[in-house]
Formats: sequence, C-alpha cells, structure tokens
Amino acid sequence: MRLLLVADVHDAVRNVKAIRGSYDAVIASGDFTYRRRLDAALEVLEALAAIAPVYFVPGNTDPPQLAAYENERIKPLHGKTAALGPYVVGGAGGSLPTPFDDLFRVTEEELERLLSSLSPTPHILVVHNPPRGHLDRVGGVKPVGSLAVKRYIEERQPVLSVHGHIHEDRGIDIVGDTVVVNPGPLKEGYYAEAELNGAKVVATLKKL
Repeated sequence: MRLLLVADVHDAVRNVKAIRGSYDAVIASGDFTYRRRLDAALEVLEALAAIAPVYFVPGNTDPPQLAAYENERIKPLHGKTAALGPYVVGGAGGSLPTPFDDLFRVTEEELERLLSSLSPTPHILVVHNPPRGHLDRVGGVKPVGSLAVKRYIEERQPVLSVHGHIHEDRGIDIVGDTVVVNPGPLKEGYYAEAELNGAKVVATLKKL
C-alpha cells in the first residue's frame, strides 16, 4: 500500500495540486487552514481527496467542527478508527496549548482519553501533536510533544505514526517498532510517502 503523508497545508491548495504520483490513500495530520472558516479547510481536504481517499485529523489552527466532517472520500479520525484495506487507522486532532491563538486545543488528559478509546487499536496512528522527544523540537531546541502520545506509541506500537504541528522538525524517527513521520509543512512544499507491506514500513521525505 502506498500512502501520501501531509501536514500543515495552511491554505496552500496550489501545493496540493502540484503533487504528482499514484497513492492508495492520503494520511493528513492537520492544519489545513490558518484560523479561517470551515469552508477554507474543506477546500484543502477536497483537493487532497482528488488525489486519493483522505484519512485526517484537524490541527490547532483548524475549526473544531472540522473533526465531524465526512463524505465518501474524506474520513475523520479524531477519536475514531476506520478501515484502510488490511489496516486500521485512527487518531486525535488539535494540539496542546501554544502561545498562539489556537482554534482547537486539547489537554494531555484529553489526548490520553481519545487515544485509549480507539478500537480496534490502529496500525496507522494519526495525531497532529507529535510524541514528546520525537520530531517535536521548536527552534531545534525545545521539545513540546505530548507525553500521552508518546506513551500510547510505546505501549501499542502502531506500524506507522504520522504527525505535524512542528514545522521545523520534519523527519523520520523510530519508537520501538513504530516508524514516526513528520512530513513537514506542505505550505512550504514538503510531504512524505510511505510504502506499507504487512508490518514493514518504508517512509521517504519528499519536496515539490
């Protein structure tokens, strides 16, 4: 299975439309718009859905009502799971509070509750907030990731975990047997791909 991984689009629909390639699904880890209305976020999601079916969580700059949006090609994962071929995908949106005017905030306790409610346990985890200590350093220095997300990955070991939020800590990491990816902000032309074959994951960072 070939997946397109995107995050932090922030209204850059032109960059979505510039992506080339054939994918079985899009995994999108939030921040489709930038503190704008629901219709702005939906414009981005519909552009992604023109590439392949989209499985997504909203980010901290998305309106909270986005978490309930669903159609035939767009599946929300905030506190939910969905089938993706032989895999289960699920996750949580929003972020821990930032110094900015977030639209969608969650606490560590809420993240823990949302993740523990996911059933069945996802093979592919999608959370806007990264796990503490992994692809979460602001300015390359300060870790701001979630302890609840880290614990969940350590305990449940999904084969793939996709995040965003921290634009400057794009990369691929490993937590136990889990491949952790921050594809980087699509707003700046960054994205990633993942090839899944059973429990084997090969992730690659890409740029337009």
